[in-house]
Amino acid sequence: MKKLLIAVLMLCLTSCATITNSRTYPLRVNTNAQNASAKVYDSVYKLPADVEVTRSNKPLKITLTYDTITRDYSVKSKTMSKSSVGNILFGVLYPEALLVDILTKKGYYYGDELFMDIYDTLPEVKRIISSRKKHITYEENSFNINISIPYANIFLLQPESEGIKKGAGFFGLTLGAEYFYKKNKYVKLSAGGIVSFPIPFPVPLINDGEVETLVSLYSTLTDNYQLNRFSLGYGLSYSFYRYDHNFGDDNYTNQKDKSVKGHGIGLSFNTYYRIGRRFNIGFVYNPTFISIYPQTELLYQHTISFDLLWRIPI
Repeated sequence: MKKLLIAVLMLCLTSCATITNSRTYPLRVNTNAQNASAKVYDSVYKLPADVEVTRSNKPLKITLTYDTITRDYSVKSKTMSKSSVGNILFGVLYPEALLVDILTKKGYYYGDELFMDIYDTLPEVKRIISSRKKHITYEENSFNINISIPYANIFLLQPESEGIKKGAGFFGLTLGAEYFYKKNKYVKLSAGGIVSFPIPFPVPLINDGEVETLVSLYSTLTDNYQLNRFSLGYGLSYSFYRYDHNFGDDNYTNQKDKSVKGHGIGLSFNTYYRIGRRFNIGFVYNPTFISIYPQTELLYQHTISFDLLWRIPI
């Protein structure tokens, strides 16, 4: 129950924008006036300039000065469409995630680039869709911390004396660290766990009937390639599996609940696509081929996860 409450709090205080957006961001400001400057907040910039602005639901005030002329502009903020789409990932908690965007103001922005045309009769700012590529480059000998939520999981397990058990469910948590030994190559060490929670949002469940639960705890070591927004990794995995069979309160035959454990060694594969500066979505495939507990034998098992990953540079 305590773990479920922690998961609820984490999701209720999280949204797509709070994960992918920082409180400030660089805004390109430009004009067709010669030798012009712009005052934003309390600072004056020679145009064109990249101005670090704070996300807010309030209009951004800009004062343009050229020759002996001064013009005042007001830029209305708007919500980011990619944040609204990203919040769909939170399923039934979409309204809460959207509310978090509004309260933290990380879901607002003024555009990528603003242009002030001095020949316009009214002092209106034009928003320009930026064509500048927003690639993030990683330096050699740099480190990242990883925090990820394996949101949807698929299991194929073979617990001893139980045959093949297939299942799917939601939620988990993975922590990891990355080391870039080249600008486009890095090693990653991760450890985490996933579970076959039956519904896509965390609430306490009361089951009167039989319930089968699949759990996997794992550690992986992978070599990875970074290509612009895409990454691809492969390596080794060590997995702990558990199969639980709870017969529930309506157990008229008085059958005992089961919990069967197993350990396996295998491979690990992952691929991700970066959205924003730090947020990534992708898939993780962990197949094991050798069982080392409860007995040593060749035995295929696997888990597949749709993963929401946050990379934090240190």
